[in-house]
Amino acid sequence: MKASHRVRFEVVAILLALYFLLPFYWLVQSSTKDIQQLMQGTFVPGFPNHFIDNLLGVFAYNHGLFIHWLLNSFLYSGVGSVAGTFFAAMAGFAFRRYRFFGRKFLFILILGFALVPGFATTLPLFIEFKSFHFLNTGWSIIVPSVLNVFGVYLMAVYWNQVPEEMFDAAMMDGTKELSIFLRIGLPTILPGVTTVLLLSFVAIWNNYFLALIMLNRYEAFPLILGITTISSASGWPVYNLTLMGAFLTALPLLILFTTLQRFLAPQLTGSIK
Repeated sequence: MKASHRVRFEVVAILLALYFLLPFYWLVQSSTKDIQQLMQGTFVPGFPNHFIDNLLGVFAYNHGLFIHWLLNSFLYSGVGSVAGTFFAAMAGFAFRRYRFFGRKFLFILILGFALVPGFATTLPLFIEFKSFHFLNTGWSIIVPSVLNVFGVYLMAVYWNQVPEEMFDAAMMDGTKELSIFLRIGLPTILPGVTTVLLLSFVAIWNNYFLALIMLNRYEAFPLILGITTISSASGWPVYNLTLMGAFLTALPLLILFTTLQRFLAPQLTGSIK
């Protein structure tokens, strides 16, 4: 690459990075302002700084309701992503190891289901969960999250990268199928499992529409829905607390991505190839 082309590429990359970082910067600097400072619409942090006041106000809102939302988000996202990733890994292992009738058709069907938008299945789920008395409970969020159709496709792709000789060697040593899956297969595709787990966790954490339809108890809300209900005693939105809540909602995902990104990029590149 010529020097001039390289400079142009770097300039464009920096501009794109700034463009995508701008919303997060706006969120961070907005969390330092009170309502009067927010109404001024500037892009500089608030002076005097109200970050601590907003932080304390969020956690004190409605007798610590924010903590319930935080715990709910970790519960829904943690259980849903771990269970969904495990079942997706089992399904991908089955597609990789076994030859059964309708295997290709079933895999194509799974690909088709992966293309269906989530909101299109929300109404049937609502009717079904109402008959099971799952509404306003964590089950109405966790159960749909466990069925990770796109995760099944990704895990099938990762399992196809495992050489057949590894399975043959394990079978020759007398290893059972369950042990091959748990002790040999999963450690081999651990970066892929981490990728699916991360994507599942983020998707459940940010699933606003499902929680909006299934839940109407404040105590059962996840963060993504709860922060939109923050209001004063007279019913008016408290924008500074809502923005602080949004910042705290994004913070765990930022930490998670920063911690696990070394597992994400190489495997996704390889799976696309």
